[in-house]
Formats: sequence, C-alpha cells, structure tokens
Amino acid sequence: MTPSAALEKSSPIIPNSQGVTRELKRRSRKPVSCEPCRHSKLRCDRRLPCATCLRRGWQDSCAYGATRTESIRPPHRRRGRPTTAVQAVPQPQQAQLIESSESASPRSQSPEPIHHRWDNILSRPPLGKNAPILTTTIPFTLSFGPIGPTPELLALLPPDNVCEYLVSRYFAHLCPLFHILHGPTFQKQYSAFLQDRQRVDLSWLALLFAICSLTLKTTEPNDSALTELWQTPSSPKDLPSMSQQCRNAAMMALSQDHFLVRHNLNTLEAILVLVHTISDSEGAEYGWVLLGNALNIGIALRCHSSPAELNCIERERRRRCWAGILILHTYQALLFRDTDLSFLCNMKFTMPAEVNDNDILEDEIIQSPSHVASVQLTQMSLMRFQIGLFQLSTQICNHISGPDRLSEELLTHFDSAVLAEQQRWDSVYLVHGARSIIDTASYAHWCLLQTFAHQLYLLLHRPFHNSRSTQFRPESRDRCVKSSLALMNIHREFYELPRLKSYRWLVNGSISCNALHGAVALTSCLLDMPNDSDFTEHIPVIDATVLRLEKLRTNSPACASVYPILRHLRSRLSRQDPAPSPSRETAESKFDDWVTSIDWFRPEDIDWDFWNGDYSTLLSDDHQTAVF
Repeated sequence: MTPSAALEKSSPIIPNSQGVTRELKRRSRKPVSCEPCRHSKLRCDRRLPCATCLRRGWQDSCAYGATRTESIRPPHRRRGRPTTAVQAVPQPQQAQLIESSESASPRSQSPEPIHHRWDNILSRPPLGKNAPILTTTIPFTLSFGPIGPTPELLALLPPDNVCEYLVSRYFAHLCPLFHILHGPTFQKQYSAFLQDRQRVDLSWLALLFAICSLTLKTTEPNDSALTELWQTPSSPKDLPSMSQQCRNAAMMALSQDHFLVRHNLNTLEAILVLVHTISDSEGAEYGWVLLGNALNIGIALRCHSSPAELNCIERERRRRCWAGILILHTYQALLFRDTDLSFLCNMKFTMPAEVNDNDILEDEIIQSPSHVASVQLTQMSLMRFQIGLFQLSTQICNHISGPDRLSEELLTHFDSAVLAEQQRWDSVYLVHGARSIIDTASYAHWCLLQTFAHQLYLLLHRPFHNSRSTQFRPESRDRCVKSSLALMNIHREFYELPRLKSYRWLVNGSISCNALHGAVALTSCLLDMPNDSDFTEHIPVIDATVLRLEKLRTNSPACASVYPILRHLRSRLSRQDPAPSPSRETAESKFDDWVTSIDWFRPEDIDWDFWNGDYSTLLSDDHQTAVF
C-alpha cells in the first residue's frame, strides 16, 4: 500500500444528501510524545520538559501543541480516481490547514540544526542536582565512606549558637586566606537551612561541616564561646576530636549525596575547603587525591569557562572555585617535584573580579576605577596574587627540570620576576615599607606570600649555590642563606607573635614544611662555607626551629615528619673538624649528594644510612647540642 493510499484509508470519504462528498474526520488524539522526541523517534516520558529533552538540551523546544491529525497533510490525488473530495474543500480553508500544519510541526525540521544536535551529543551530560534521574533496573551509584540518614547527620552539628559563632569566625579570619565563598550567598543558604533543616541540600551541609571543622581546629580550647559545646553529652571533649568529627560528617554528607557522580557548586566548595584545611594544617600530600576530584568536578561544572548564560554571582562563584583549584596545585608544585602543572596553565580561564563580596550582584559587578583598584585591597587581593604565583611557579618548576636549568640568563629573568611580585605585595600590604600594626590580616597575608617567594628563590639558586660546582655563584649562596633564614623567621612569627594567634594553626602544616625547606638549604650552604666561617649567627635560628617543632610534633603528621629531619640536620652542623681534612671534604660532598637525591617530604623513604659511620650519631662530641 502506498502512503497516499494509506492516508485515504485512514480518512474515508462518504457522499452527503446533496451528492457532494465529504471527508469523515476522526477524533483528534493528544500526542503521545513531544515534538522533538516524535521527530527524532526517541522515547518520551510525557513530562514537560521530558527527560530526553533535558538530557539533550532541547527543553526550550519540548512541547505537545500539535496533534497527530494536525500534522497530517491532505491526501495526494490518486491516479485514476475521482478527486471530488479534495475539490469540495474550499481553497482558503485548504491553505489555512496546510499553513497551520507546517507552522506547528514541520516534518522535515529538527528541533535544532543538525550540527547543534551533534554538539549536544558530544557535550558532557549534566550531572547536577537538577539532572533527570534515569529509571534503570541497576542504578549507577558510587559511594565514598559510610552514609547515614539526614537526621543523624544533623545531630552531629554543634549547637546552633556555637555553629553560628564558628561560621562568623570562619568568615572573619579564615575565609580571607582562601576566599572561594561568596558571603551573601552563604548567608542566604544558611537562613534557608534554619527555616527547614530536613530539606537541606547534602552538599551544602557538607560545606557547613567543613567550615566548622576548620574553625574548631583553629580555635583556642578556652574560648568562652564554646561553653555550650562542652555541655552537649554526645560531643567529644576536645577540639581536635570535635574537628575530626565534623570533617568525617562532611565526607559522609558528600558520600550520601553521591558526589563522585552528581555534584554542584556546593559540592566543589566543600571539597576545596577540606583540601585547603588538610594542606595547611596536616600536609599537602594528604589532600592530593581529593584535589584531583575537585579539579575534575571543576571542569565538569565549567568553572574555567564561566558560561555566559549564568548571572554574575554564579559566574564569580565558579571563577573563585577555579582560582582555588590553581592555588592548591601551587602547594603541590612547590613541595613535590613529580607534579607538572603545565596543562593547567594552558587552560584558558577568567580571573575572578578583584572586588568585595557585596559588590557582586546578580546583574552586575560594581568595580572601582582602575587607578584606585591597583592600590586598594579587596577580599580577593590575596587570591589574585596567589594565582599570579601559580603561573610563575609553574614556569619556574618546568625550568629547573628542563635542559636550561643552568642558564644564568634565565636565572636572572626568573629572579627578577619573583622580585617584581614581592614589590607588588609590598606596595599594597606594607605601610612605608614596614608591617602594618593596625591591619593584622594584611601582615599575615604578606607573610604567606613571602613563603612562596622564598621557596622559589631556593629552587632557582640551588644549582648555583655550591662552591664545588662549575656553575657556582657566590651571590646564589647568599640568596639561599637569606631565603632560608626568612622561611624559618616566618615560622617563628606565626608560632610566637600574639597578634598572629588567629593564624597559628598554619604552623601545623605548610609553614613547617617551608621551614624544613629553609633548614635544608641553610645546612647545605653552611657546610659549603670555608672552615673559618662564623656560624654563630645562623645556628641559633636552626636550634630555635628544632625546639618549636619538638613542641609541635604531636599536632600533625607534617610536624611529626619534619621534626626528626631537623634534629639530624642540627646534629650534622654541630660536628666541626678542628682543621681541614680530606674526610671533611668527603663528608660534605656526600651530604650534598644525599640532599640532592631525596624527597624531604617523604621521610619514610629517606635513606638514613648516610648518618651511619663516624659522623652519624645524634649526640655532639663537644656536648653543646641538646639531646631531644
């Protein structure tokens, strides 16, 4: 049967009393599938918009306006048969029917051009909270750790008054160090949470737990605002345990939310706060895998591309998250030589706006004039400086691993680049070249940036600092000594200065690792100096660092690893031969080779056999070295 015959059969023609034939119209049926699914011959779940249109990005075209009979054109004239039925219909009505059919449902037109549909097929499918849940016999899940009902998770939160105190303290002292959150947005989310706790988004609840965990870790145990916390029977009785409980609860909330499969911006923000806490308080190596998850989630959420269809707040939230990912990778690049971050540098992204949170509105971002913004600090200044450091540190790390690592021309170039960054920081953070007495936060931020700069100096000048090398430059050895002393002095200030007590928690992680880097470089420089050199100015600096780490060694895995290494270094420096001898040259050469070949941040892999022999014992011959 031909198509035209089928149409004739489906619409029978009967004569009327006047002898004029008329077409018997069948009752119109509601379409079973929406227009895009019907044209593409895909299954439709009859919702508006349907799951298929949501998955393929056709939600704007999803409609059920046309019926089956409206989309059927009038039958073609059949050869050899009378055409009275067609002729009986007035011509204007026929034209109106055809026009209505073509405008409502053109048979040859797809919901969108074919190349767009191809692009949609190749694009990453949405996995956010609003993505359709596909009904399958075996749903895909990927859990991470234990899960529990939402009421059980809510019961792990500190009391309301304590929780609000922890959140306010976080935004006052801790968030400026890693400003990825938009304060007004979090305030709005927190208010909604207080109104209906049972309908809380689990990824946002994970973010709240992560904030509480970090703030508890950085709060003094005798803080009077925590009195209600100790009165809760189910709460741990010490802050480290309470902080760990909140961190575990954050991971439980993420796991219950299936964050490895379905995620949104709250998911990414929670993970970044957790990784930042781990890196700065326990050691960057412990957050490496979780940071990899954050990177891939950031790519999936298009944080590096900032989709234009989003409002200003959502775009800036994404840009801040991407900036946080880059900054956390900077820790990895400076501490470990096995991380090449060139691929991140090559990815195009837009810097977050250098404005305060209240300047970001849904429809606009209020920015200061360029001449004012260059000298005015904002909540985003530190993060933007750190992004510049990420780009510079990636270039330097690639340089020192490449064939031109001994090029003095490139050394001068990168040295000048680091110095230029320091001058920019000085211009906005210091007051006439001196630290600010009024603005403690600015001075803390300046110190943190200086730790990056001095680590870069050590990496750049290391190949040139040794006098036995053909590339020896005395100024490089002097540069290494100055940067080493600066790193250990920053460690001392964060540990001792009362005005920096809100930032003292940093010495439990990255700051102590930086001090170790300085101690290793200083030891190498001192052992390379002539026999008549005076070490009395520098030895007390290492001694004081060892004593601080002795008190900190139970605070974190990083401090526990750094402390024995510093003890060995101090013991080695205490051994001085009364006169030059070949054995001393051999020992110094062996020490330098040993320092060059080890990873100071994996002490369990260090070959401690170097310390065996006549210079290996931790006790000094002259009994001047303290026994730790």
